[in-house]
Amino acid sequence: AVVSTQSTGKEEGLIVYYRDWIGIVQAYSPVYHSQLDISIWCDYYGTGTMHRCTGIEPWAFWVHHRKKYAFPAHLVQPPLPSLSFINESWPVPHGGIELQKIHYPNDWWKVSKPKGC
Repeated sequence: AVVSTQSTGKEEGLIVYYRDWIGIVQAYSPVYHSQLDISIWCDYYGTGTMHRCTGIEPWAFWVHHRKKYAFPAHLVQPPLPSLSFINESWPVPHGGIELQKIHYPNDWWKVSKPKGC
């Protein structure tokens, strides 16, 4: 699906699609060469652990998925603190870089530049 948006007075197109295997909505801007990935997380059983709750992959490979793609629910419980970015206030998880430590246990402290920089 193609969704049109208004930006600074001129019309630009966003390419938006749902990747059903992994359960992520992706929006791509050909004008800015940028992509936004949106995933939905939930605490299914009230265990205090957030899991990605859409897509085929989390259901088909639940053992692997729950070990690799889970984090403590208390990090995203409201009210969330905010951070200023591009002159806007954005909600961020509690605990600073705790999510980085969970998802990247072996190299969360490393600063890595994108390829080509």
